[in-house]
Amino acid sequence: MSLSEEALEAAYRRLEKPLYNYLFRWFWNPVECEDLIHDAFERLWKRRRKVREDGMDALVWTTVINLARNRYRRAGRWSWLPLSPTLSSEQDPHQSARLDEREQQLKDALAQLSMNDREVILLDVFAGVGRAELANMLNIPIGTLASRKHAAIARLRRLLESANET
Repeated sequence: MSLSEEALEAAYRRLEKPLYNYLFRWFWNPVECEDLIHDAFERLWKRRRKVREDGMDALVWTTVINLARNRYRRAGRWSWLPLSPTLSSEQDPHQSARLDEREQQLKDALAQLSMNDREVILLDVFAGVGRAELANMLNIPIGTLASRKHAAIARLRRLLESANET
């Protein structure tokens, strides 16, 4: 029943990108995202004797979600970090400015959503977590997840449309 080092490494390779995509839209800081992912896997490794391989992915996601919630609560605000540079210096500066503006609009719109709405959007849209797994991670029925996701996306769309009108 003990988790092997190989299984942990395989889980890290499999989950790193979706975890990062989820966390980046919480904190907008690459270092913060990497720290949280590292913390989650470190906690998993410390509990390896009690972890089954077949439940590892759900445990990693639950740990990351809880770490993100705790970090957010401690921060006490949504937009306390500067927007990180995400574009290469080789790109057209006008395109970079447009993308930076869109990224800022997304950041501002996500910050206006409730924690539940934001969580559903980030896990579903940006991290690509499947419906059944997401409902299980959030401990809600799939039907509730579907209606919550629909409402959250509608709110996000309205916020982004409103930002584009100004």
